[in-house]
This record gives sequence, structure tokens and C-alpha cells, in this order.
Amino acid sequence: MSIFLLVTLVAIAITNVTSFIPSPISSLSSNKLHTNPKLQPLFLSTSDEPTTTTTTTSSFYALDPESSEAKSITSSLGVTPAQHELLIDLSHLVVEWNDRLNLISRKDCTVNVVFGRHVLPSVALLPLLLKLEGKEKKKVVDVGTGGGFPGLPLAILFPSVEFTLVDSVGKKLRAVSDMADELSLTNVQTHHGRAELMVDESASLHYQQYDVCVGRSVAALPKFCFWVQDLLNPDDGKLVYIIGGEVEEVVTLRLEDDVPLDSLIGDGASDKRALILTASSVKEVAKESGEKKQRVGVPGTKRKSNSKRKNREARGGWVKRDNAEKKQRGYDDFKRFDSGTF
Repeated sequence: MSIFLLVTLVAIAITNVTSFIPSPISSLSSNKLHTNPKLQPLFLSTSDEPTTTTTTTSSFYALDPESSEAKSITSSLGVTPAQHELLIDLSHLVVEWNDRLNLISRKDCTVNVVFGRHVLPSVALLPLLLKLEGKEKKKVVDVGTGGGFPGLPLAILFPSVEFTLVDSVGKKLRAVSDMADELSLTNVQTHHGRAELMVDESASLHYQQYDVCVGRSVAALPKFCFWVQDLLNPDDGKLVYIIGGEVEEVVTLRLEDDVPLDSLIGDGASDKRALILTASSVKEVAKESGEKKQRVGVPGTKRKSNSKRKNREARGGWVKRDNAEKKQRGYDDFKRFDSGTF
């Protein structure tokens, strides 16, 4: 009986102690557990609403270019029906080329994604560039064009403006050139090379010759400004740069304008913005970029040739032999050994 009584007393004691310990399930629903909302795990949310996370992908901005919504957006920007058809053709060409060459991300590369993610943000720059129509000299350079953005869509919208599309990857430029030919864009030319070397290669064609420079997330903006600073017309040249995310303070302090693209093409249609800087502001930002020019000199000047070096024969160089001359064998005075003399 004593053993039974002892077990009974222990069981009663355990029951009384556990009554003071909160249940793990009830503690998860207690607000006291989550005093810092930033540290609150998703699976411990106290809200009655289900917790969801959103990730932005290329397909998120997909838009059927044949849809009435797409036509309504481009029409509101001043795009003609004929130009819209060319934009559709361009979307198809990019998808075809992307199967052979990585022009843009191959993930979710469809006509709808190309139009919504690449073509439409380029078209959004139309209102910002309309001032070009009133100028006698109209030249635009697209630096780091990649798959032709934003240069090719803009060339469709501005047939009277000369576009130079620049990239250091020759394969991409061949695709861009082919697409321009397919679309009959006679106002497009390409330049294979680095933007910062264009002036050294041909100053008369590129030095301060462009009214507008466009680019799309090519590099950090201070570095990009360093590359293109000598391309812009110093009087009224402008840089129009499509970018997403944070921007360096050295840039924001000198911006002429900062335009969210979805304010031009519809709420939620793009997560990018267009930054506009004057040519003088581009120079100022370039100074603080920390970059240095690879070649120093006045644009358009030529290196002095060294005439002495030009006439000097290279060491070890091959020279044509004259067969009339006596061969130098090194043993002309050689006398054969005669054993009879000993």
C-alpha cells in the first residue's frame, strides 16, 4: 500500500506543476512572444491574414503586345499603329535571336515578356525625347545596347533621328544589326567597342557629337558618366538613363529629373525609372567616379611617328639571301690532315 500511495502522490504533484506552464501552442498565438515585428518569423505570424511573399520576375511584367491594353498604352504615348506593329515584330525577332544567342535572360523569354519588360520601358522614354524633333542636328547614342534596348524601339519611334548603338560584344551587335535590317531601320548604325575609347578612335565622328545618350542599367552611374562624358554636346546634351534600385548621392544631387516609368506607361507596369542629367552634370559626376582615362591626349591628335624606328631593321629579322655572294661556311682555310707527312 505504501508504494501505491507514493506513486499517487507523485502523479498529483506533476499535474499541479504543469498547470503553471503555458502550452507551446498557446504561446505561439501570444503577442508577448513577438515584441519586435522585424524579427518575427513568417511561420509565427500573429495576424489572422495568411502571410505571403512576393518576388519580382520578368514574367511579372509580361504583356501581350497584341492586346488592347498594350495598344492603348502605346497610343497614349503617341505611337502610331504602324509603329506598334514594328514593336511587335521586334519582340518576335528578339525571341528568335535569343534562342541562338543570349541577348537577354533566357528565363521566361517569350514575346509577352520581351514586350512588357524590354520594349515598353524603352517606349516610355518617348515623351522625354520629343524635344529632339525641333532640333536641326539629331543624334542619339545608345551605350551598352545589348539586345538593342532602348535603341531599337526608339529608332522605330524617331525615324528622322540618327541612332548609334554601342556595345563591346560583337555577337550581340551582329544580331542588333540584323534586326534593324529586318525592320528596315535605315537610321541605325552600330559601333563595336568601348564607349570611353570612341573619341580616341574617331574624334570627328564622336567627340561632342550626340544630343542624347541613353543607357539601361549598364553600370554604376558615376562610371557610366565617365565613359560617355566626351560624347555629349556640351551646350544642350542630355543623358537619359533607365535604372532600378538605389542611386548614388553624387548623382541624385545633380539630377535634372527623376521619372518613374510606370507614371508614363501605367501603374505597376515597370519597376524602373528614368534619370536625366545635363552634359555639364555628367562631367561633374564623372570627376567623382574615381575612373581614369586609358589614353591621355587631345581628341583628334595623332601620335608622332618615329622615322628612325621605322627604317631600323628588327633584330633577328629574315633577309633575302643573294646567291651570287660567297657562302659563309666557316671553314674556307681548312687543311685536310695528311698522315704521310709524319
